[in-house]
Order: sequence, then C-alpha cells, then structure tokens
Amino acid sequence: MTEQEKNLSMYDIFGATEETLEEAVKKSSEESSKKAKYLRISKDGTYAVRILPLAPVVDPDGEILPMDRKGYEYPLRSLTLKIEDNSKMEKGKPKMVYATVCNAKYAFPNLAADPIDTYVQVACDLYASDTKMCEKLHESSFNGGLKWDSSRCIYVIECENRGAGIQILQLSFAQYKTLEEMKLNLWNKLNKKGAKRPCPISSVRGAYPVEIIRKTEGKTKYTFNIDLTAGENELDEETLQELFNTPRLPEVIYRYSRYHYEATMTFLSQLDERFGIKVMEDERMKNCLEQVKTLLSPDDQSHFTLGGKDSDSASDNDSDSLQALYDRYDQLADQGLDDETEEGQELRGSIRSFIEANDLDITIGRKKTNLMLLDEINDVMYGPEDGEEEEAEPESKPKAKPAPAPEPETDDDDEPEEPAEDPEPEPEPERPSRRERNDDTNEPAERPRRASRPARRR
Repeated sequence: MTEQEKNLSMYDIFGATEETLEEAVKKSSEESSKKAKYLRISKDGTYAVRILPLAPVVDPDGEILPMDRKGYEYPLRSLTLKIEDNSKMEKGKPKMVYATVCNAKYAFPNLAADPIDTYVQVACDLYASDTKMCEKLHESSFNGGLKWDSSRCIYVIECENRGAGIQILQLSFAQYKTLEEMKLNLWNKLNKKGAKRPCPISSVRGAYPVEIIRKTEGKTKYTFNIDLTAGENELDEETLQELFNTPRLPEVIYRYSRYHYEATMTFLSQLDERFGIKVMEDERMKNCLEQVKTLLSPDDQSHFTLGGKDSDSASDNDSDSLQALYDRYDQLADQGLDDETEEGQELRGSIRSFIEANDLDITIGRKKTNLMLLDEINDVMYGPEDGEEEEAEPESKPKAKPAPAPEPETDDDDEPEEPAEDPEPEPEPERPSRRERNDDTNEPAERPRRASRPARRR
C-alpha cells in the first residue's frame, strides 16, 4: 500500500466509487428496457385494460423536452422473413428459418429508404415487363410478398390484473381505426357543451377503461367497448412513476440490429435466386444496404447465420425468434390453416427446433397444439403471468375419434395440401379460428395480435 493510500480513510475510498445520479438513471433505464412484455388475449372473454398515455422525456436538468408524438400509440410496420437453410433438409426440402424485422427507417430516421422498400422499387423498375413478379412482391409476406404488416402498439395495464404491470397491446391497423372512431365519437359528445375534456381513453385523469371482448362462434371475433359504467379511472402516482421509468415505446418496438440487417440481406439474396433476377447487384440496392450498415452500432455483436442452430444471434434476439413463431401461427390462422396442414406441420417443426436450440425442458406431446407449445415456451423462458397456473397434462385413456370438423374457409383460391395420414390420430383441443379480414385494407380485423410477452430477454 502506498503512502497516499494509507492516508485515505475508508469513507474516501468508498466515496470515490459511489454511483452518480446519471449512472443510476442509465442503469435503471437499461434494466427496465428488458421488462417490456406483450398482452396476450388467447381465450374467449372480456378483458378490461387501462390505456396509458405516452410518457414525456425529461433531460438531465429536469426540463421536459418537446414530444415527437402525443397520444397513446406508435405505428409499426413489420415483416416476417421466410429464409431457406439449405444446410438442413426436412422432408426433402430446405429447412425454413424465420425472422421478423421492422421498417429500418423507424430505427434510423435519416435513412433514405428501407432495404425492403428499395428492393421492391428497383425490381419493378428493372423488370417492369414481369407483371406477375411485381404483383407477387406487393402481396403479403404469407403469400411470399414484401407488403408490410401495419399495426399500432400501446402501453396498457390490465384492470383485473394490475400485478402484471405495464404491457404492450398490439392492434392491427383496422382494430386501431375502430378504437379511434369510438374514442373520437365519445370525446365529441363529452365536449358538446364547451367542456375541454382530456382524451377519454388515455388521459391521466378522466379516462375510462377499454373492454376487449373475444368471442368464438365458428370464427374468432374481437370487439371493443369504452366502459362508461366503470367510471373514470385516474392513474395513481405509483403507476405514473412506473410508466415514466418504462422505456419509451420506440425504444422497444423500433429495434433494428445487425441480426435484422444480415437476415434481410440473406432473404433478399434468396429472392434474387428464386425469381432469377439481379436486384442485389444494382447500385441503388448496394448503396441502401451500405447506408444501413454504417448506421448500426459498433457494439452490436448479434449475427444472423445459416447452418448453425436456429437462434445463431445474440441472446437478446431469442424473443424476436419466438415472436416470429407467434406471427407465423397468426398468419396460418388468417388463412384457416390448422395444425394438421402442411404449413401447420412445418410450423411445428420450427417450434421443435427452437426448443432444441434453446435447450428448453419442454415435451412435444401429440395432445399439445402449436399454440399450447408456443405459450409453454413463453412461460419457460420468461415465466408465467401472475395468477397463471401451469396445468399438468393429465393421463387419460384413448378416446373415440371425434367427428371431422367442417372445412375451414380460406380467402385464397388454392386449397391447402391434404395432411399426411396419421394411423392413430388423437383429438387435440380446439384452436382459435382464423380472424376476418378487412376487404378495403386487407388488414386483419377485430383481433389483437398475439406476441411474446417480453420484447427483449429479461
């Protein structure tokens, strides 16, 4: 020990390493960012939620900064990429790997254009005479196209399960417009006599709970109701503090990492091969990709690779992979394709690979539906929701084969391939029917999207 160290008291030594306010705020923000989770509505019933307003941002001096957006929601355009892994074969076909990406301009506002949008534009410029290919590129991702899925993300708390904390509710564009219309109609009525009432569904004071009613009668439908009978639901100071400490929605939903960039490059390169075109060699495409690459954080060590395990990215992308599985399940539900179709079995194979890649203690029983397995993965990785008990699979004697269910309706002319016959099929719990679609917008109507609860690993 030096002479200088001998002259220091223990107070001096500990005082030199004490945490500062700035360091505490930064650490709290980083740790809180891992707790964001999504509200799932997977059973029939009425779910009452309190929509939360967008929280302000305060600088280190305590000054409230101007808000980029006011209200209660942020838009999201996302796409599920279907990528072939030729190093792994399943039933004579390349194994499919899925990744969900958001539009890169959300994460990088100064970016001239997103790579996927650029690809569509360049492809249809270079190969304008190939009308079928251009039409395909403008279709939904489920049909092999590059049309973005539009949704709105909202912070909410469940009125009957406040212990679950703040969660993200993701609505399709059609659902959001329905809720907005109800909100504006009520707001106009409340302000008819010259009153200046705040937003009736998201304000700190004077807002009412919103009910989401799920009902399955052949088809699963979702309806909304602003519950005036419940009275105004004022947010208490504890909830406001929790909301203030929660990462702002853009930080959670507008994530574009090296993993997403590399997955996009791989996907678009495979599109070139599939269509026999050379869009990726065009200077406009190269410049766009180079621009995105320069905007990625140098500390980002995540990667998307083929040939290894299904989740070759950094651990904080595990929830992205799980989200992609949930998205695929919802897409199959949209098309009326159940677990026994070829597409449903392909999803089951991906679920099995995800379980193996993450070394999860989950048994894939024949009585478990794809949705049951996804929810079980979610609970094992991130813990069950408060008040949610795990049910052990009871042993039961074989039951008689049930009568065949009616053929599900589909929006497409092409019928799905018949599933392979199973010598001893066992009944599985009934899965939710597909949701209806809005003919004008082609958006899923009347159904909150299911997603993995955490946006990142906790």
